[in-house]
Amino acid sequence: MRVLFTTWSSGGHLAPMVPLARAFVAAGHQVRVAVPSGCASAVAHAGLMSVPVGTLPRASGAAAAAPRPHGHWPADWPSRPESLGPEQRGMLRALGDKQVRIAEAMAQGLVAFARCWQPGLVVHDASTYAGTVAAAALGVPAVGQMWGSAALLRLDRQDLHGPPLPGYARLMRRYGVEPAREPDLWLDPCPPSLALPSAARRMAVRFIPYEHAGTPQRGGGPGWGVAAAPPRVCAAWDDADGPPEAVRDALRQAGARRAPGPPHRLPAGCRAVLHQGGGAAVVAAAASGVPQLVVAPRPEQQLNGARLALVGAGLLLPPDAPAVRVSAALSGLLEQPSYASAARELRAEVRSMAGPEEAVTWLTSPAQAPRAP
Repeated sequence: MRVLFTTWSSGGHLAPMVPLARAFVAAGHQVRVAVPSGCASAVAHAGLMSVPVGTLPRASGAAAAAPRPHGHWPADWPSRPESLGPEQRGMLRALGDKQVRIAEAMAQGLVAFARCWQPGLVVHDASTYAGTVAAAALGVPAVGQMWGSAALLRLDRQDLHGPPLPGYARLMRRYGVEPAREPDLWLDPCPPSLALPSAARRMAVRFIPYEHAGTPQRGGGPGWGVAAAPPRVCAAWDDADGPPEAVRDALRQAGARRAPGPPHRLPAGCRAVLHQGGGAAVVAAAASGVPQLVVAPRPEQQLNGARLALVGAGLLLPPDAPAVRVSAALSGLLEQPSYASAARELRAEVRSMAGPEEAVTWLTSPAQAPRAP
């Protein structure tokens, strides 16, 4: 089978797709990874063959300024978007419109290549809507790859659960596709106990570390803390400016260190992890079986931290928490056995999930594979 992968970002969006793509190659299938021109080197570092499909619009990368969160976000807001205020819904709409612009920039090249290469399956990351467009244009199944978040955020929909955004509907119609078309299946590395309920068809697929011989790409994942002596606390921070000063103070008191490196390589002796709550960091720490402290600036990160707290495997703090509160939270994670016990249970859950090889077998089985309408 020919399998076309596609994503718009070379960072945390590509990394969760690499183990599955490699598993398809190992099983004898042909794989191509369609990305904007700026992402081609990251695909090559992963040992995969890239296909350039256009250039991203300006100010669309991960560093692009997103609207700032407004007000209190309910713990289950992805399931109840009606509970959000107008400014909060406006923020989600702005993020969705941004992703639609990216899809518009990729669609022509992606559909053209897909029509030439004729894949039997398209796998795209959860925010690369052009993947659904290309699969629908060819009449083949589309599979969405999530990256560990607790909720499937349908930013391509009005108020998350409504009709498609107008720009996305226009893009679908441009290629003769019904705007209501959705991915046939979602692959989800988030442990089921952390995931919010969803009507979408999901397959839980175990988190697998992404390793390559090249230099880690900026934005490709958090760097775990390392120290000359084994640290009790490890820290990761996605933002280039690093954590707030209060968090730095608490980490210094805890003897933590931070350095670039693969997010799954926790040093021996590490008993707690502090990070911002990104999906990749959550599932990596869950797979390592250590409690997590999430200091989250964004709503979706806060959601992940709240879910960890709900199962007892971590704690959530706001980004403006004072150093004394951060220190107290770290001490609690280290000293109260219940957190370590819950983290081990979460690790066992991760290990029980299907691996990429099993996902490939399932996706290519005539009896089980997702079917395009």
